[in-house]
Amino acid sequence: MENLLIQTKDIVKSFFGVTVLSGIDFELRKGEVHALMGENGAGKSTLAKIISGVYQADSGDVLVEGEKHKFRNTRESTAAGIALVSQEFSLLPDFSVAENLFLMDNSYYKNNTFINKKAMVRDTRELLKLFDMQDYIDPYTNVSSLSVAQCQVVEILKAISKKAKVIILDEPTASLTQKEIDLLFDLVRKLKAEGVGFIMVSHKINEIFEICDRCTVLRDGKMAMNAANISDITQNEMIQAMVGREVNNLYGSNDHEKDFDSETPMLEVTGLCDAVGYVTDASIKVRKGEIVGLSGLVGSGRTEFVRAIFGVDGRSAGTVSVNGKVLPAKNIIASMNSGIGFVPEDRKVGGLLQELTILVNSAIATNVIEKGAFTSRDKEFSKCADMVGKMAIKVNNVDNAVKSLSGGNQQKILLAKWLMLNPELLIIDEPTRGVDIGAKADIYAILRELAASGMAVLMVSSEMPEIIGLCDTVYVMREGRIRARLTGDDIDDEKIGYYSTIG
Repeated sequence: MENLLIQTKDIVKSFFGVTVLSGIDFELRKGEVHALMGENGAGKSTLAKIISGVYQADSGDVLVEGEKHKFRNTRESTAAGIALVSQEFSLLPDFSVAENLFLMDNSYYKNNTFINKKAMVRDTRELLKLFDMQDYIDPYTNVSSLSVAQCQVVEILKAISKKAKVIILDEPTASLTQKEIDLLFDLVRKLKAEGVGFIMVSHKINEIFEICDRCTVLRDGKMAMNAANISDITQNEMIQAMVGREVNNLYGSNDHEKDFDSETPMLEVTGLCDAVGYVTDASIKVRKGEIVGLSGLVGSGRTEFVRAIFGVDGRSAGTVSVNGKVLPAKNIIASMNSGIGFVPEDRKVGGLLQELTILVNSAIATNVIEKGAFTSRDKEFSKCADMVGKMAIKVNNVDNAVKSLSGGNQQKILLAKWLMLNPELLIIDEPTRGVDIGAKADIYAILRELAASGMAVLMVSSEMPEIIGLCDTVYVMREGRIRARLTGDDIDDEKIGYYSTIG
C-alpha cells in the first residue's frame, strides 16, 4: 500500500532466553493514530523500541515507506523520520529546555562552532504555545527544575520539533492534566491532517477510543487483535483481547445510593493547612466502609493534602483525628499505630525499594511498628505468600528483586505492604497509575472488598472514570482548597470538571 509509513514483518525478540515478541506483523498508515495495546509485559513497548531503534529484533523486518531498515540506534531512526516519546524521559536534566529541544539540530549552529541561542529560545517559545505553556515554562530553565508533567510536555515537543513523519507516544498522558491532554489531542489531529502517523501506547482505554483510528492488541508477546478499526469494536472486546478473559464491569457495582452521613467518621480532618502553603483550610470526613475520592487537576494540592494527613509532611494549622483521637503533625509512626496505611503516588520513589526483594518490600512497614529486636523470616514469608495468593500477584520467587515485576504487580506488592498492617484506613494516591487494564480490574476489586469489610478508603485519582466508578463521596480540590463535596447523582464528570476549574 502506498500510504503505509511503517511495516513490521514477523518480528521476534527475546531477552535472556525469554521470548517477548513472536511473529509480530504491524502496520501504520499515513495520517492515522494506531493504538498499540496490551497488559504490562505484553511486548508493546518492546515493539515500539524496535521500530525506533532502541532495540534490535532477533529476526524479522522493519520497513519505512516500503524500504527495509535495521536501525542500530535512535539517531538512525530519527534520520528516517521516526521520533519516540518514551515512558522513561530522555531529557538532559542539567541542560535548558531550549537546549533539550534543539541542541542536536545543526541548523542552530554557526560555522559548526557557535550556537544561535536566540533562535533556539524563539522557536522553543513557539513550541510551548502548542500546550499553552509559554507563560509557565522558561526556555532558559534547566529541565531538572521542572515538574513531571512539564517534563512530559517537553518530551512531546522534542519529538514534534524533529518534524517526524512517525511519532511514537508511549503513555504520553500519564502525567498530564486534562487541559494538556486536550491540547495534545488537538495537536495530534492537526498533524494527522498533514500526513503524520502516530503509534500510541496507552493503558487509558477511553483515550484510545477518543483519538485512535485502529487498534492492535498484544498478549504474551503474540498478536491478540490485529489492526481492528476502533469504530468496529467495543471497549469490552478490547479488554478481553488484552487480558484473555471477559471483564463485564471494570469498577464493580456503584449506584452512589448508600448514605454514610449518619455514621461516625473514622477520619476527620478540620482546617488543615500544610507547612509549605499548597493546602489551605481543607476539611474532609471518611467513614467506615466508605470510599472517598479526592479529585482535581494536577497541582491542585491533592497529594500534598494526603501527605500532610499521614504525616509525611508537616502542617501549619488544623487537626487530623482517627476514631476521635487527634494525631500529632509530621509523625508517620503515630499514623501507622493509629491504623492508617499510605500508598504513595510514585511506587519507585516513595513506595518500593527497587533493588531489594519482594519479601523485604512486603514486610518493611510491618517490621517498622512491630516490637522486638528480631524479625522472623518464616513469619514474613507466610504473610507475603498469603498476600500474593489473595491479590493474584504474579511472582516467581519472593526473593527476587521487586524491580523484576511488571508495573501492575509492583503496585499490588506496594498495596500488600500496607495491607499487612491490617489498617482501618487506607490512603492511596493514584492507585492504578501506569498499570495495565487487568491489574486495574484486580485493584478495583481489592478496594471494593476492603470497603465491604469495613475499611475506610481515601483515594486520590486523576482518572475521572475511576473516581466516578469507585467513590461513594468525592471532594474536589482547586488551588489547595476543597471546592465541593459531591455525593449520589452529583458525582459526574461535568460537576467534577466545573469545580476543578472555575466553580
